[in-house]
Amino acid sequence: MRYKEIFVNIMPYQVNQKAYIYEGKLIYGQFIQNRLTMTTENSEYNVNINVQTKFIFSTSGSASSIVKHNNAFKELKINLVYFTIATAVSAEEYAALLRSPISRGAAVTGRGGLKSTIIPFLDEVEPLAAKTRAVNTVVNKSGKLYGYNSDAVGLKSALIKGIETSGLEIKTAVIYGNGGVSGVAFHVLQELGIKATMAGRDPKRVAEKRRQLGIEQYPDFGGPYDLVVDATPVSSEPDFLNSAGLSSLLDGCKMVFCHNMPEKDDKTNYLERYCQEKQLYFIPGKWMYNAQLAKQYRLLLEGYLKADGSPISEQDVMNTWKVEQ
Repeated sequence: MRYKEIFVNIMPYQVNQKAYIYEGKLIYGQFIQNRLTMTTENSEYNVNINVQTKFIFSTSGSASSIVKHNNAFKELKINLVYFTIATAVSAEEYAALLRSPISRGAAVTGRGGLKSTIIPFLDEVEPLAAKTRAVNTVVNKSGKLYGYNSDAVGLKSALIKGIETSGLEIKTAVIYGNGGVSGVAFHVLQELGIKATMAGRDPKRVAEKRRQLGIEQYPDFGGPYDLVVDATPVSSEPDFLNSAGLSSLLDGCKMVFCHNMPEKDDKTNYLERYCQEKQLYFIPGKWMYNAQLAKQYRLLLEGYLKADGSPISEQDVMNTWKVEQ
C-alpha cells in the first residue's frame, strides 16, 4: 500500500478504518469518524483529524513520545499529529511517506543506519548534515524534502554542561558505535578541542564509517580515554558489557555520555547504573535530546502560528515541551 492510497484511506468519516501503511508494517491506529486512536504503553491516545491535518512521523517507536508531542501540539492549537513507527522501515519507504501530502516532516532515528541512508532520497541537505552523514530532521516543503541535523547542537550542549558541572578535564575521547550519531560526535568533539577516535563492535564497519566521514587522516590512538561517547543502544541490555570492546574502553575513563534513553519509557539504563557503581560521571542522553528538540521543532513548525498570530519560536518550543534548560 503506497502513500496515495493511505492518503485516501485516512480521510475522516470512515468508520473503523485501520491506519496501515505499507501493508500494516509501519503504523498502527484506528480511525472512527474523524478521530485517530493510537496505542501507547498502557493506554490509548486520541486526536482529532481533518483534511488539513498534517503528520509529523518518527522512527523512535517510543510510546511516551505519542503523548508528549501531541499534547504540545494541542497546547499550541496547531493542526499536527505526531505518529511514531515501531517497526523497521527502509530509507526509500520512509522518504516516500514523508514526501506524501499528509506529511509535514519527521524525526529520523539511527535505527538501521536510517540517518545516513535516507540522505540520497532527500532533495536538499544542509552542510552540517552532509558533513556528518546524519540527518535527524526532515521537513516537507511543498513536496520537497529538506534534511537537517539538530543532534550536533544537542550533543555539544550536553557535553559542555557535563564538563562544566563535573569540573573534570577532558582531553581525549572515544566514540563507541558507527551509526548516525558517531559522525556528529566526532564533529562536536573536534569543535570542543577534544582529541577523538572511534571504536565499535565491528572494526571493518568502523573503518568504513571513518572513510565515509573523510576522517582517515586523523590517527587512531589507544586509551585510557577521558570520555567515552556511547552512540549505540546497548545500554538497554543487562549484558551490555559483553558488547565487543566496550568494557576495555570504560576502564580508566572519567566520564561517559550515553545517547540511548531507555529510561524515557521507564526502562533501565544499565550503563547509567554501571557508572553509578563505578563512580564515573554520567551524562544522560536527555541532556542532548532536550537541546536538540528545541531546534528540531523550530524547523518542523516553521510557518505555523500561535493562537495570537505570532510565529512559534524556539523559546515557545522549550516552554511548551517543558524542556530543561
